[in-house]
Amino acid sequence: MSKEVAAGGAPAAGDDLDLGVIWRALVRRRMWIALPTLLAFVGAFLIVNLITPRYKAETSVLLVSGDTFYTRPEGGAGAGSQFDEEAVQSEVQVIMSRDLARDVIGKLGLVGNPEFDPDARVLGLSQRVMQWIGLSGSGKARPPEERVLATYYQRLNVFPLPRSRVVAIEFSSADPDLAARAANTIAESYLDFQRAVKQSATQAASQWLAETIEPLRKQVAEAEAKVEDFRARHGLMSGNAGEVTLPAQQLAELSAQLSAARSAQAEAEAKARLIRDMIASGRVFDIPDVANNEFIRRLLEQRIALRAQLALEERTLLPAHPRIKQLNAQIADLENQLRQEAQRTVRSLENEASLAAARVESVQKAVDAQSAVAAKAKESEVELRALEREARTQREQLETYLTRYREAQAREVENASPADARIVSRAVVPGTPNFPKKVPIIAIVTLVAFSLAGTLVIALELLSGRAFVPAAAPPAHLPPAQAVSEPSRVEPAPPPSPVTDAPVSAVVEAQAPAQPRDEREAVPAATTAADALAPLMARLGDRPAEGRGRRLLVTEAAAGAGAVPLARALADDRVRTERTILLDLTAGEAMRGARRPGLAELALGSASFSDVIGRDAGTRLHRVSAGTNLADALAQKSGALELPLLALDQTYEWVILVVDAAGLEALAPHVLPHVDHVVLVSEEAEQAEATRAAYARLAEAKARDIIVVVPQADGARAAA
Repeated sequence: MSKEVAAGGAPAAGDDLDLGVIWRALVRRRMWIALPTLLAFVGAFLIVNLITPRYKAETSVLLVSGDTFYTRPEGGAGAGSQFDEEAVQSEVQVIMSRDLARDVIGKLGLVGNPEFDPDARVLGLSQRVMQWIGLSGSGKARPPEERVLATYYQRLNVFPLPRSRVVAIEFSSADPDLAARAANTIAESYLDFQRAVKQSATQAASQWLAETIEPLRKQVAEAEAKVEDFRARHGLMSGNAGEVTLPAQQLAELSAQLSAARSAQAEAEAKARLIRDMIASGRVFDIPDVANNEFIRRLLEQRIALRAQLALEERTLLPAHPRIKQLNAQIADLENQLRQEAQRTVRSLENEASLAAARVESVQKAVDAQSAVAAKAKESEVELRALEREARTQREQLETYLTRYREAQAREVENASPADARIVSRAVVPGTPNFPKKVPIIAIVTLVAFSLAGTLVIALELLSGRAFVPAAAPPAHLPPAQAVSEPSRVEPAPPPSPVTDAPVSAVVEAQAPAQPRDEREAVPAATTAADALAPLMARLGDRPAEGRGRRLLVTEAAAGAGAVPLARALADDRVRTERTILLDLTAGEAMRGARRPGLAELALGSASFSDVIGRDAGTRLHRVSAGTNLADALAQKSGALELPLLALDQTYEWVILVVDAAGLEALAPHVLPHVDHVVLVSEEAEQAEATRAAYARLAEAKARDIIVVVPQADGARAAA
């Protein structure tokens, strides 16, 4: 499917606005401006001087707990802990409440004040007529305070200061002294209101506690009586420890006695066994119990004396002498007595061990009996503990209520409950009126009148048509272009479906001069031909990209086909008013800017936008060079071109990339996925093979919206 568009001349511009004509009209009709301005000045001056001035006074109240260490109830919250943002707003509404307003109105005597009470004013004729026909009710039918409330709230302004717990109370009045007294009275009434609310709550709590304590006392007495009765019926009397029952305490004492008896038995048996072994081994006198015996000590002393006497006699007498035999017999008798006394000690220890064993047996029987009693008492202790727990809970509750009742009674007296706020700044009598602001009002009214009068003069001049001058005559129409009639030779096969939509063919005429020898000569020639590219621009502009600028790639089928002049003509600022940037990716530009950073360095991140963007001399066109080894840089970092183009989209409406035939094959895979349109320039119609090959390469690289531009025999260019 093909579509042909004939290109004529550029569309004629509309009439231009002549600022000189508008200025002369303003000067000519200056009285139209000066007179309303002067009237507005005089009127504003008279009005602001006739209006009754109002004075505004302000009082500041800090919301903070007034309780001190001596007035705060036990366990109460600390100062200021209850005032968050919502609480501050709630207190503002309390200050503006109707109950507080009625109290303030009564204290200030606003009823009967003509400034606030409508019934105290002298009614005009219109107001009397409105009342007579029933369209305005009589204010005397309402309560006196209700008649004043509307004006009272108009003059009152209460607001919290940002990031604080301070509330400002503003009141305005024609009387400066009344404005100051009203602001202070509202703050004091608010504090009195808080104290009254606290005292009322304390009285209600005290009354409730008094009604609750008496029944609770009876419940506590009944619960404690049940505990003692149950304890007596089941024999669970408390022992010396107070918390242990008597059976358990007796069992513990018997267990201690049993342990002591077993220890005594074991000790006596061990001593008796030790003494018997020492007697058998002949070490009678090494036994501590034997050695410490007084009788044995005397026997030992006698034996020592007899042995000393025997030794003395043996020096003069023979062993068979009667005296010697007598002494030996006495010594043997003493040793026999010593041995008998040791045996007696062993027997006494054995008797003690027997007695200890008997005591152990007796105590063990008592422990067994008491254990049975204690085990039976444990079952009753469970129920006893439940009764004690209930009695203790009721006792604690009663004590708590009694403490709170005493505190409530102490706080019932006047001024015992401080308000949770204090006045931090009292209002003073204002010396200057708050309304009206004479100088600003006069200045604003005068300026508005001057602006409206000037705007009216300009509007009349624009509507008359004298402010416009005809634009320059448009260039002559060019002869219509001839479409390329080689569909079988020039038009390639349609690309496969997954690439993009089939390219739309269009014929666009553009006049262009002969190809210059170098690019510097091509710049003015392309600029001259730009006026005839309006159809091509319309063709490019019918598919705007959403949310970004439009990207256009201009390339050529063969070397020297003129892609650079056409790209510059498309980017010329005389063609459109949108901001445009030209990315010159040709080999010639890369050689000239080899020492300057370009798109390659920007894509790799080694250069910034301010380093690579330059301005074309004498135009508003911005341009960027290719840089060093752009193809290698893009191949090295996949997708590196998307981020720079996306950034340029945010600043420029058109981003035009120009690639010559030499660099098309290397740059096409990296550039084509990121552009919206492709303009393929062919040097002449006879090079259809090169054009078709370039077209096929672009289609294979997934190019979108390919437009082929070829020259005609008469020097014009046609695009298909």
